[in-house]
Amino acid sequence: MASLFSDNEKNAIESMLNDVHDTFKKNIYVYIEEVTSIDFSDTQFNPIYGRSFNQAKTSKDKKLTKHTVEARVFYDSQKDNEFIEDIGAGSSENIIRIKVNYDAKELIKNSSVIEVDDERYSLISDAEAIGPFSNTYWKIYLKRDG
Repeated sequence: MASLFSDNEKNAIESMLNDVHDTFKKNIYVYIEEVTSIDFSDTQFNPIYGRSFNQAKTSKDKKLTKHTVEARVFYDSQKDNEFIEDIGAGSSENIIRIKVNYDAKELIKNSSVIEVDDERYSLISDAEAIGPFSNTYWKIYLKRDG
């Protein structure tokens, strides 16, 4: 099928969109819980809970690795009320949209916590590919924790 744009025009448009991303990006932090090794010789160990039977869970049990990724962040206070109710966010101020590249999307998909502008967020949507000619960036919605 013929295209309205030549390959050179497509490359130029993609380049301009990359410039927009580079202009408005900021660092956000993605925390991923580390997988600890399991001692199968301990007959009391429960791999579902990650600890031995009757062992109290402590905050030090959770080891998080911090990753810095670049994202465009959009704070939208005009979200659809039905969307807000469906996800239980309380108000639209608790929801943000970020746009990230593929590598960042893969990190966010496996994250425990995401930190944006010194606020903690959690993932509430699947990543949606965006781009006019290729899937260069991914749109993701986050909900403020607490």
